[in-house]
Amino acid sequence: MKNLSILTALVALLAACSTSTPSSDVDQLNVRRDSIAGAIESLKAELAEIDLQLAAADSTRSFASVTIYDVTKGGFDHSFQVYGTVVSDKSVTLFPEMAGTITKVTVKGGERVRAGQLLVAMDASLAQASLAEVKTQLTLAQSVFEKQSRLWEQKIGSEVQYLQAKTQFEALQKRLAAVSRQVAMTTVTAPFDGVIDQVFAKEGEVAAPGMAMVRMVGNGGLRLDMQVPETYIQRIEKGDEVDMHFSAINLDLVGKITAVGNFINAGSRTFGVTVELPKNSDLKANMMASVALKDYSVDSAITVPNRLILQDTKGVNYTYVYVAKGGLGSIERRDLVLGVANNDMTEIKSGITPGEKVVDRGIRSVQPGQTVKLY
Repeated sequence: MKNLSILTALVALLAACSTSTPSSDVDQLNVRRDSIAGAIESLKAELAEIDLQLAAADSTRSFASVTIYDVTKGGFDHSFQVYGTVVSDKSVTLFPEMAGTITKVTVKGGERVRAGQLLVAMDASLAQASLAEVKTQLTLAQSVFEKQSRLWEQKIGSEVQYLQAKTQFEALQKRLAAVSRQVAMTTVTAPFDGVIDQVFAKEGEVAAPGMAMVRMVGNGGLRLDMQVPETYIQRIEKGDEVDMHFSAINLDLVGKITAVGNFINAGSRTFGVTVELPKNSDLKANMMASVALKDYSVDSAITVPNRLILQDTKGVNYTYVYVAKGGLGSIERRDLVLGVANNDMTEIKSGITPGEKVVDRGIRSVQPGQTVKLY
C-alpha cells in the first residue's frame, strides 16, 4: 500500500510538472508551487518512515548510538560570587589619651580580660602629685565654706565672704575632677570583656596619642562584610539567602543578608552587603570567605545542561532532539531562545517542551534526519 501511495504521489508530481500553461497569472503559479511542495514533503515523510522500517529490519546495518536527557520543568536559580571579610562588632585597637613613659604592661596576646581591667600603665607621678595638691586645697576650701555658711545663716559676716568661699570650694571640686581624669588617662583599660589579640606596648617606651598599645577582640557577634558591583543593586535584597565558604577552615555556612547599603563607592563602583554570622569558635575576625549571592530564582522553568546547547556559525543556539520511531529514532534540530544560565544549567524560554528527549552523549556527531539508536 505504501509503495502504491508513493507511486501515486510521483505521478501527481510529474503531472503537475508536465502541465504547460501559457497563463502568467501569479496566483495560479503559486497554487501549482504549493501543490508540488506539499507532494515533496509528503514523499519525504513516507521515505523517512520506510527507511526507519528497513533499518530496523536490516540486521546488517549499524547506527550511531546516543543517550538522551529527558526535558522537565523545575526550580532554577542563578548566583554570582564575591568575597567577604569577617568583622567583629567588638574588635578594637586601643591608644593612649596622653603622652607618657610606659611603666607596666599587664597582659599578653591570647589572654582573656574583663571590662575595666588594667592593660597598660604609664608614669603618673606628676598627675598624682597634682591630684594630692588639689585634694589638700579642696579640704581647706570645704572647711572655710562650711564655716562661712554657718556664719551667713546667723547673719554674721558679709555676703561677699560667703560667695567667695562657695566659689573657691566649687572651683576646686571641678579641678579635682579634671586632675582625676588626667590620672585615669595615664592607663589603658579594657573597654569590654574579650581576648587580647596583640600587644604593641613595651615597658620603657614613650607612648603618645595615636600610638597603638593593644588590639583586642570582644565577645560580641561576627558579621561578614562584602562589596558587590553596582550592577546588582536592584537584584539583591535584605533576607536573600547566601552560601558562604571559608577555605581557611574548610567550613560551609548558609546565611541571610541582614543589610544592603544604599551608597555606591565612587572609586570601586560597589555597594556594601552584610551577613550576620552564627556563633562559631573557628571563625576569626578578618577571615576571608567566598560568597554565592543569589540574584535570580524561578519556581518552574525548563532547563537543560549547558553542554547540550550548541551554536551555529550564525550565532543561533540550538540542540538536537531524539524522536522515537519503533526500535530506532531520528534526530531533529530545535532552535532555542535562552534565558539565564548558571554554572551547570541554562533556562530555555522556547524551542523545546517538557517530555521531549534531548540527545546527550553523541550530540556533537549527529545530524538532522539521521537514524540513531539508544545505548
